[in-house]
Amino acid sequence: MRETYKKIILQKRAKRLNIAPPSQAGPTGATAIKFLLTVTLFRPLHMLIAEPIVGFLSLYTAFAFAVLFGFFAAFPLVFGRVYGFTTSQIGLTFLAIGLGVIISVVVSVVFDKVLYQKQYRKVLAEGGTIVQPEHRLYSAMIGSIGMPIGLFWFAWTSRSSIHFMVPVLGTIPFAFGNLCIFTSTALYLVDVYGPLNGASAMAANGLLRYALGAAFPLFTVQMYTTLGIGWATSLLGFVSVAMLPIPWVLFTFGRRIRSRSHYDTLKS
Repeated sequence: MRETYKKIILQKRAKRLNIAPPSQAGPTGATAIKFLLTVTLFRPLHMLIAEPIVGFLSLYTAFAFAVLFGFFAAFPLVFGRVYGFTTSQIGLTFLAIGLGVIISVVVSVVFDKVLYQKQYRKVLAEGGTIVQPEHRLYSAMIGSIGMPIGLFWFAWTSRSSIHFMVPVLGTIPFAFGNLCIFTSTALYLVDVYGPLNGASAMAANGLLRYALGAAFPLFTVQMYTTLGIGWATSLLGFVSVAMLPIPWVLFTFGRRIRSRSHYDTLKS
């Protein structure tokens, strides 16, 4: 991909022409502290609370990542106790997660080439320059279906009477949906809020994502031990079903929701 960040482009140009790089002037003193507090720290938190788009998408991706991190604790319990796998064999089951991620990348690229770029060419032909950000949500919409399918599949096939490959294969649609939701969300947030506010939106997303990701493994084993594999994973599946409409709602009503935003750079 070609570099698009203006600062880096100017630095490379200065180096190529053997001239002084552009000045790195920025806020200093009290102004720098104010910038740190308001832009770097406060704005992401404010967007997480005040912006429905940031709040709901951050909650969705945070839950998806939290379940993934929780699987690091759940897989040894499931495949160790139910199937008697060794540590090395348990590690190999994560290859299915990797396969789901690879499929997600391929599908996302195809959606971009076939759907998003089609909209982009249409906008250019009509004399416009901006594609509505909602066209970034195709991957998230299909991923929202894959994640609960994978969770319920894994929930009720993880038993000694069923071959171990069946629950392993169930993690593929989960991983596929997980990454589809994340990549689509990242593109959508940056398109909606622009470079500066988009960075704050992604910071809010990352804050919630890794907070939940850190918390889930702390109680995953206890939850699976108390509820059992089927109902513990199904509980996660029910939550994913409850969150499933988020990208679909934003695709349908995102433009209207954005019109009320204090940060949206498009307002249309």
